[in-house]
Amino acid sequence: MLKKHNEAIVERFDRLPDDAVIPDPAAVAVLCVSERTLRYRMPNLPKIKISTKRQGRRVGDIRALVRGGAAA
Repeated sequence: MLKKHNEAIVERFDRLPDDAVIPDPAAVAVLCVSERTLRYRMPNLPKIKISTKRQGRRVGDIRALVRGGAAA
């Protein structure tokens, strides 16, 4: 289950700029994959450190992957 702030991110995903970074739990919800799959089987989706124990992904990279292209 997503936390409320991640739910809000997913709901607003289409309006976020490409340079925005969303936390991995929100990226998992957008991509419909497990967190393990995101971390270990999607090397073309670069990790961005948000804080010491949190990482995220760029919205533009997620959109490119969903459209069928490779993330930059």
